[in-house]
Amino acid sequence: MQKTKYYSYKLNSLAKGCQLCIQGRKSVFFITGICPEKCFYCPISDQKKNKDVVYINEWPTGDWKNIKKEIRLCKSKGVGITGGDPLARLQRTLNSIKKLKKEFGRNFHIHLYTPLTLVDQSRLKKLYDSGLDEIRFHPNLENPNKETWKKITLAKKFPWKTGIEIPAIPKKEKITKQLIDFLIKAKVDFLNLNELEYSDTNADKLAEKGFKTKDARSYAIKGSQDLAFKLIKYIEKKAPNLNIHYCTATLKDKVQMRKRIKLRANSIKKSYDSVSEDGTLIRGIIYLNELAPLGNYKKKINSLKPEKKQKLLVKLRELKSILKKEFNIENIETDRKKLRLLASVKTVKNLAKKITPKLFKLAIVEEYPTYDEFEVEIIFL
Repeated sequence: MQKTKYYSYKLNSLAKGCQLCIQGRKSVFFITGICPEKCFYCPISDQKKNKDVVYINEWPTGDWKNIKKEIRLCKSKGVGITGGDPLARLQRTLNSIKKLKKEFGRNFHIHLYTPLTLVDQSRLKKLYDSGLDEIRFHPNLENPNKETWKKITLAKKFPWKTGIEIPAIPKKEKITKQLIDFLIKAKVDFLNLNELEYSDTNADKLAEKGFKTKDARSYAIKGSQDLAFKLIKYIEKKAPNLNIHYCTATLKDKVQMRKRIKLRANSIKKSYDSVSEDGTLIRGIIYLNELAPLGNYKKKINSLKPEKKQKLLVKLRELKSILKKEFNIENIETDRKKLRLLASVKTVKNLAKKITPKLFKLAIVEEYPTYDEFEVEIIFL
């Protein structure tokens, strides 16, 4: 077992999908929240779980133009198709793979996650024929049906890469080893073990089963990493040539997502923005008093009627014109989506020194460069 520089551990080589993922070069294509399985540890958010919705990274959209735009903004070299279960909306999945290959080329790498419930020879052939490069099965370890494991061998009839991706679940060592024994015989290409994590949607079920986080600052479950290390040592003895990757919660947060959003930040940043080490945008903001981000700012914006939103945009344009004229500010822009003015940090700091505004508020904001533009920190001046 070898520790990587990405806070993870491996035995032999990483799957191609993982190699691109740790470079931040994979976009997450969430194709549906519908899934026949009910895994207790499922981390999918309430906005997605059991709902037939499509997301590309943080962008809720099924519009093909938006999907292509997001992939380009993130400079992705591939996507991971996930859900839910992509096989629950098979035709959508097949069409998407074909479109992606046509748009970005044969070398654009596509991997897909699926439980075993809907897997059969016909669906696998359609996935392969559509251009899928890598398939990752997710056997249910809570209510295991060993007969369904045989479906994994069906995938070996096609010259793509076949792997298994499962969480390392404390108290499930015995069944996981039995699955590993089967995978060794089936000669899969790789096994990915993920550190089990709390999320808003699985927290209650994990707590009911006695799982706790390993410390107060972490979402990772206590005992998950210990089990992953045990399993890797077990594999080293029985199948030392099998490709194994243990993906930690730290890798996902500090490497995978950080690198991807940093690529997007550098694609969308304006001249007044600066990009932090974490890939967030640091920018100066001028808010109208009635839209200062106190309470649920996003909900407030979304609830505005079109006529009210138009009136506020007019006010913003007038304020922008006054600021440019009175203070000789050139680099200032109207944000139509979040109804605010954008400028540099230097600009708003200089304004704060010169005036005490009554009709608007000045702030320095750190936010993600993602579609949802989640604010990390707002400092009012």
